[in-house]
Amino acid sequence: MPVVAERADTQSMVDTADVIVVGGGITGLSAALHLRERGIRDVVVLERHTIGAGQSGRAAGVLRGTVRHPIVAQMQLEGQDFFRSFAERYGCPLGTEQVGYLLVAAGENRAYVESTLEVASRAGCGVKEIDDTQACSLQPGLATTTGAIYLYEPGGIYVDPMPATHALMLAAREAGVRIIADCPVAGIRIAHHRVQGVETRSGVLSAPVVFLATSVWAQPVLADLGLDLPVHPHIAQMAFFHPPPATDFRLRCVLFDSRVGLYMRPEEKCLLFVGRREADYFEPHGKPVDPDCYRQTATHAAITEMRQRLGETLPLMRDGFAHRSYACTYDVTPDEMPVLDRLPGTEGLYFALGFSGGGFSSAPWIGKRMAAWMESGVPPSGIEVFGATRFESGKLIRWANTPAG
Repeated sequence: MPVVAERADTQSMVDTADVIVVGGGITGLSAALHLRERGIRDVVVLERHTIGAGQSGRAAGVLRGTVRHPIVAQMQLEGQDFFRSFAERYGCPLGTEQVGYLLVAAGENRAYVESTLEVASRAGCGVKEIDDTQACSLQPGLATTTGAIYLYEPGGIYVDPMPATHALMLAAREAGVRIIADCPVAGIRIAHHRVQGVETRSGVLSAPVVFLATSVWAQPVLADLGLDLPVHPHIAQMAFFHPPPATDFRLRCVLFDSRVGLYMRPEEKCLLFVGRREADYFEPHGKPVDPDCYRQTATHAAITEMRQRLGETLPLMRDGFAHRSYACTYDVTPDEMPVLDRLPGTEGLYFALGFSGGGFSSAPWIGKRMAAWMESGVPPSGIEVFGATRFESGKLIRWANTPAG
């Protein structure tokens, strides 16, 4: 019989906890697991739907250290180590695929890309520049252009996000975390400038510490508490493409072609998971997005555009076809990096949101450090750059490995 999270309507609700984690996605589960490993006894995760039902189950699952910010690079590298060692450490397989990460950039961006190479290398990433012959050997069928730059990171991995999220759930519960699904949180209880717990349909759950890890759904909650963050919902679109049936073409690595603004990774036996560089499509002041009600497949226009660009990167794929597609809600910040902080003037309320599509890959790093902060009350080194005040102070995080389109 499969192991599932408890349900609030079938299990009695505990009255108190040491820490309540709101959100049963990859970030909340990572924090809960790390809290238990730090010795916090009563940790409860509350999920309004099912585990991984939000962004976590729809992630690309790609982790690469080839980025242009030292802390973000370290975040990615720590995530790689976490997922690679997960089965040995927790006894639950994840299906981590170390296929390497190949970045292709136009020659006009050489100075920028060389800076990425330098920063990532200093952070411990084993990335190196290769030539077009080596790139085509790594990925046969790759289109080359005069002066193009190729960076290759052998340690780049991808993980199927939904099985990984559920594996993390099993590890957390084995460690003693209580996980309750179908348990929406109606409100956060605060008195005398201290968090008191949360209200659910099954009653009040009291705790001196609450961690809000509900991605795009956290912003309106924090706004009601007086903290209005520049986090905006955005619908991201992805598709799975199939090579021409008469060929034996396979995508062999994680590939980001900044010339056309597409990233891709292998999927199943022969499919390609393909996504766009979403920064090219953000509309912070466009039509409002309801994260609970939106089209959950890519539009015809988006699929057509992706197929055209995919053919520019891999010409053989011009005769391929879209197998299926989906869409999900990103919680976007001005610098596409998360906000990791606690509510000013209120003791015990912590939050993580604004992942901008990078929540899965950053979850091990974030969970570990947010757990340390909640346990000690002292923000750990490195986390300060993700604070909420950076938007007003202008200290945005510049991390992209190639210039935006």
